[in-house]
Amino acid sequence: MEELLRQLTTLVQGLVDDMSVLKQDMQTVKQKLGQLEQRVDKLEQRMDKQEEELRWLKEQMKENTEMIKAIRDNQLEQRSIQDGMRHEIASLRGEMAGIREQMATKDQLSRLREQMATKEDISLIHQRLDYQLGRIARVEEEMYLLKKAE
Repeated sequence: MEELLRQLTTLVQGLVDDMSVLKQDMQTVKQKLGQLEQRVDKLEQRMDKQEEELRWLKEQMKENTEMIKAIRDNQLEQRSIQDGMRHEIASLRGEMAGIREQMATKDQLSRLREQMATKEDISLIHQRLDYQLGRIARVEEEMYLLKKAE
């Protein structure tokens, strides 16, 4: 019986030792699990930051795209305005050339001045016109009186 008791004690002591080793192993596993949880938390935080940065980058890209479209539209509008201005300038150049062709030179102006009547000429023409109108009026009056006398 004593032998049995010793064997039982030895067995219990072996079980206690095994339990002690198991406890240590469990502690080690718990520590490693805790460390793993910390690493997972850190990774989740990093992923959250990266997701936030990604959202910000997408928003920035959207704004940049809208700005580029606005710049492109403005550029097309400016090109259209420039084309219109070029057309208008070409038209004005053509008109200027036509005006230059129609403009009289100094020699032509001198000849035109020579051909134009002076104030004295115009005054003389008025006097002659008044004289002729007076004669016409007298003749018409005489004709009227003759018709009335008949």
